[in-house]
Amino acid sequence: MTSNQPSEVPKDPMAVIVPTKIKILYGMGLYGTQLFNGIQAAATAWFWIDVMFLDYGIYSLIMVVFYNIWNAANDPIFGWISDRTKTRWGRRIPYIRFITPIWFLSTLFLFFPSLSLSQISMGIWLCAFILLFDGCYTMVAGCYNSVMPELSSLTSERTKINLIAQIFALIGMGISFIFPILLRTDIYGFFLFIIISGIIAMIVLVVPTFFYRERKIEYEKKPLGLISALKYSVKNKPFMAFVGWNFMAQFAVSIVFANIIFYAANVLYAGNLETYLLFGAMFGTILPGFYFASHVGKQMGVKVAVMMSTFIIATGLLMVFLAGNYWQAIVGFSYIGFGLSGALVYGNVMIGESADFDELKTHRRREAMFFGTNALFTKPAIGFAHGVLAWTLAATGYIQGSVIQPASALWGIRMIMGLFPSIALFISLIFLLFYPGRNKIQEMKKQLSKLHSE
Repeated sequence: MTSNQPSEVPKDPMAVIVPTKIKILYGMGLYGTQLFNGIQAAATAWFWIDVMFLDYGIYSLIMVVFYNIWNAANDPIFGWISDRTKTRWGRRIPYIRFITPIWFLSTLFLFFPSLSLSQISMGIWLCAFILLFDGCYTMVAGCYNSVMPELSSLTSERTKINLIAQIFALIGMGISFIFPILLRTDIYGFFLFIIISGIIAMIVLVVPTFFYRERKIEYEKKPLGLISALKYSVKNKPFMAFVGWNFMAQFAVSIVFANIIFYAANVLYAGNLETYLLFGAMFGTILPGFYFASHVGKQMGVKVAVMMSTFIIATGLLMVFLAGNYWQAIVGFSYIGFGLSGALVYGNVMIGESADFDELKTHRRREAMFFGTNALFTKPAIGFAHGVLAWTLAATGYIQGSVIQPASALWGIRMIMGLFPSIALFISLIFLLFYPGRNKIQEMKKQLSKLHSE
């Protein structure tokens, strides 16, 4: 226990030090969720617009309307269901074990390369499997993320757990973005990559659940109904401050990752080696960024660490937007990676702290509901990002499947890659001003310890 966190010492049965073995086993799962989700984020727009030649309007309709409505509906409902689940394995583990294989199959069909369909039929295919994919993602990732706050109530331990998990996530994220770019001219090689990587993702998600255990809780005799659970979540001020920031962050990350193949191929004319260096610049600076973010968080609190990280990402995106050559883009990507580490480390920690504030009022542990409600507000940003990408490409004259693009399209790709997401992140800083600072978090921890020791 560190001396600068006296508020986390009390006789709280949840204030425990988690064994390193459990931290590693739990962290492995984030490799799987990030690999699945990273492939979808990086390759969906490219695959359906540039490979399948799906009409811009159909793609935008699916991603902005159907995908967003489904996102808004399924996350809080699935989170509420998980919180109310009663099995001998717990509330989360059964969904991780049994839904992950379906998630794998939905990924295969989302990028199935041998389709000879009309525009309408392709649209129906995309709509069906992107919705199935997201439903599985909600259940598996939501339950997986909900386990972390239950392992310990200590912010220091949660940060360490999430730091280890993010290292695994970094590997999964890197693989999921590098290979679609390297295999963009070999569609069947790309599909083979989907099969192999999907099997590995299943293994690292499912197998560790046989080694770590959920915290035993006393099931509620009268659990909150769905509407009441939503109301309590929305009334949670720290949580809504986080949601405002996260909406903008999700939009920025989604539009950048969906556009990165277009940017590398058309603006930078990057070959395989240049692509490796580009991702190396971003992912290589995430590791030192982890150290920086964790140090700032320890000394100044989570709020300050996330604000600093967000500002660094936004600055890097502006560099990418204005980059006059490949090496200037490398510098911008280095800034993005360094700042991204703080958002990765502390996102789930902030949701865990929001659930802690909620427990003081409701006397319930409702992590899954908070992860679900967060997605209710923030996942539509993903569909909106894909819509903005498609609308911008269409408006600036992008030629589908062509290796030569007009100057207007290149500027459109630049705006998608740097200008739009940087504006969103600068706006997100306003929401973070309303998130509790270090002193308020420590006071909340003292009250929570008293509650747990009763």
